[in-house]
Amino acid sequence: MSMASVARTPSPPFARHRRWSSRVTKSGCSSRPRASAADLSDLAPPVDPCAFVLEAVARATATDHFVISAERVLALAAQRGLDPQDLLPEFVREAQKLAIPPTSKFHVGAAALGASGAVYLGVNVELPGLPLNASIHAEQFAVVTAMRAGERALEAIATTAAAMRVIIPDPGDGATNARSKRHLVLPLCDLLPHSFGPLDLTHDESLPLMLEERHNGLRFIPGLTPEATDELDAAAAALALAEANAAYAPYSASPAGLALVDDDGVIHAGRSVESAAYNPTMSPLHAALVAAVGGAGMGDANGGEWGRIESATLVEMSGAPVQYAGTVALILKTIAPRARLNVIACEKAEPEAS
Repeated sequence: MSMASVARTPSPPFARHRRWSSRVTKSGCSSRPRASAADLSDLAPPVDPCAFVLEAVARATATDHFVISAERVLALAAQRGLDPQDLLPEFVREAQKLAIPPTSKFHVGAAALGASGAVYLGVNVELPGLPLNASIHAEQFAVVTAMRAGERALEAIATTAAAMRVIIPDPGDGATNARSKRHLVLPLCDLLPHSFGPLDLTHDESLPLMLEERHNGLRFIPGLTPEATDELDAAAAALALAEANAAYAPYSASPAGLALVDDDGVIHAGRSVESAAYNPTMSPLHAALVAAVGGAGMGDANGGEWGRIESATLVEMSGAPVQYAGTVALILKTIAPRARLNVIACEKAEPEAS
């Protein structure tokens, strides 16, 4: 009997995956429309397609916060006669050259295709002097980059491994898997047939997923907010609060935001991003470091340049089950010992009386 004639009943985890996929589809993705061929008149790619890949990655990592625009992705895909997903391994191979692995010396890259058509790049970032569990995975980097750009759903992600692997959400019945010596393409439900995700913990389909919009309703505690010493500190505090309000913390109910100020006076902000597996959770500092790499080119292959961080402002809920201040202080003491840490407590705002 051929495999095509076998009918399979979805397991509960598979059914949950289908529900997550349908939620993302129904809720809509980024409000940015996909580019059309008519939009590409001023984006003629170089004759050499490899040169266009190099140029696209170079521009994204130098000036565009590790984002390749939907227009550029579509232009290259049209020139090559490929689906945009087929370009992800090529973007990964170039992005991984920018990884920051001072400990392992192992360069990892990632590229995530958003529903908007844009591609979000990621690299692994290891922090010198700290255990490898304090590192940022390339996939985490790419997802945080997508989150910062306002992307609302991902269609595929490629990452470096022993063989290149592209993981796509279940595209529906009749989907096929393609294998080659260069990379493997799999629906996520096949790669993780018994996956464990948000619904296993929250049992609440109404809660926003990681890339969906949210506002945690936080405010500074009246009378307890320290006075900012200058406008830059005030701006950092306001931005850290905004990040805390956008943080994804459905499992611990401990949203937090952080803003780094570098030696050029530029602010790089990040938010806590929890994982259903708990351990891969991103602290607000790690998310801010992603912003610093993407926005200011901070960090290098030897793990240097973190000393450019002059201050960090952390906003977290007083009394929440998870407190980030101690971990942030420890990491900063190791990678940026001169940085000043400000910790500001926040609370849930009281609902307005109707």
